[in-house]
Amino acid sequence: MLSALILTGTAAFSYGFKLPLLILTVSVGLILLTRSPIRVWARIPLLVSVWAFLASVPLPFMTPGETIYRLSLGLTDLEVSREGLNSMLTFISRVVAAAAIFTSLAFIMGWKRIVKGLGDLRIPQELGFLLNLSIVHIPLFLREAVKMLSARESRIMRKIRFREVWGVLSTVVGDLLLRSYERAWIVDKAIRARSFASTGLPWKTPSAAVGIKDFLLLSFSLCMVAFGVLTGG
Repeated sequence: MLSALILTGTAAFSYGFKLPLLILTVSVGLILLTRSPIRVWARIPLLVSVWAFLASVPLPFMTPGETIYRLSLGLTDLEVSREGLNSMLTFISRVVAAAAIFTSLAFIMGWKRIVKGLGDLRIPQELGFLLNLSIVHIPLFLREAVKMLSARESRIMRKIRFREVWGVLSTVVGDLLLRSYERAWIVDKAIRARSFASTGLPWKTPSAAVGIKDFLLLSFSLCMVAFGVLTGG
């Protein structure tokens, strides 16, 4: 978990293209070596790249510098600067590389090992306990939401427009809030009934053993940080 945080931070705060590109290559290599579902994993960096592109589109037009292209839009001329284009590409590479390396390590470790790793980093016990509960109960909540949406959709007997369909399906919002409150109340009572401690937190993160693979991954992460510092980004 420490290696994931180090590599993610290194990619997010780099200044050039070499280091994010290297970290992105490493993340792809990790997915291939561990035989993880690369198609499922690739959706996340792809979605992040689209978001980063949309967020950074104004940079080439707003950043002053050497003009490499002039776009005429009637009465307005937009100038694309070299510095702005470099800033846009740097931003996209940093965001995509950070998302790719963190999600690749999350795919390899799994959520349970991530929670154990956070516990070894001495995060507050309440935060780890809430994270563990969220991982368990979010899929259950989504299953209830799908059932309710399917029930609403099955009651539509005539052909209606797309906007009207969304109007019918949006009626589940109130029921979802009530179901969420009910499930949270039941879980709270169950935790209190099983706990004899004053804090009401019976769950504790177990310690995880550190193996040779973890040591090698941590060493590689520190080497990446040193490479970024020595090369200036």
